[in-house]
Amino acid sequence: MSWESVDALPATHTSGSPYHGAAEPVVARRGGPTALERVRQYFRSTPELPSSQAAREVVLTPNHVYVERMTGARQRVPLDALRGRRVDGPRVIYGIHAGEDLALLARPGCPVMAELDARVMRPGEPAETALTFRTARALGLGLATPALLLGLYFLTEYSLDEMWDRIHDGLYTAEVVLGVAAGFACVLVGLALLFTVPVTWRVDAVGVHRAHGILPWLHYHEPPEDFRAVHVQTLRSPERAPFAIEVRLLRRDEKRRELIVTRFSARSIGAAAEAEAMELARRLGRHLGVPVQRAG
Repeated sequence: MSWESVDALPATHTSGSPYHGAAEPVVARRGGPTALERVRQYFRSTPELPSSQAAREVVLTPNHVYVERMTGARQRVPLDALRGRRVDGPRVIYGIHAGEDLALLARPGCPVMAELDARVMRPGEPAETALTFRTARALGLGLATPALLLGLYFLTEYSLDEMWDRIHDGLYTAEVVLGVAAGFACVLVGLALLFTVPVTWRVDAVGVHRAHGILPWLHYHEPPEDFRAVHVQTLRSPERAPFAIEVRLLRRDEKRRELIVTRFSARSIGAAAEAEAMELARRLGRHLGVPVQRAG
């Protein structure tokens, strides 16, 4: 973990031992959140960045970022651990290597955010645009549509009132009972496919963020240090004919499964699939700071 506990935040004009952090001069200070900001923090809370761990006060020194959490805990992290920023609605998230990222609500004229932005957005270097795209939408819709249609067919074909009459008579396996049950089951399967299969990706220096669902709601975030390489592989049929090119992210923990990013059809677009896959892999590699491997 990059964050370490401290006894107190540095004071603007004071003296003390280096152990208490008072020896470091204060570059910028950010005061506590307003009532409106507390409400916004609560509604933007995520499992990775819960509102209970949000920053109440932030102090920036030449070497560290000091934070007092909403829980009262005081911590600091070296500025060298910063690795990019991401704008997430009203929040700006600063990536922290091997530690919990720092999320701050955008505040006009905030000196801390201005200093942090200058640190992670180095002058003279072109800013790498976040990589945002969607996958498996057609697959999700293609699988969910027949399940939903079949479910609606069963539910319109069989009467709920008649089903309850059969259940009341003890006829639990009557056709109408099974038909209504099948209808609800198909609808549930269709909705589950719609809300889990499509994936919205966002990859930048802060990490890989995946949101599942046709209306993204199930979120997963993995930092760059979780990955060791981008792997591009040509998939071939038993006759050795290429039919797809797959882009994957290899995790450092080899016991965990590779993260399949997307697949390009080598049959339909041929050489264009190779160029598109390699361009995507190079962008992924630049964001995450990992090499690109080519196989097949």
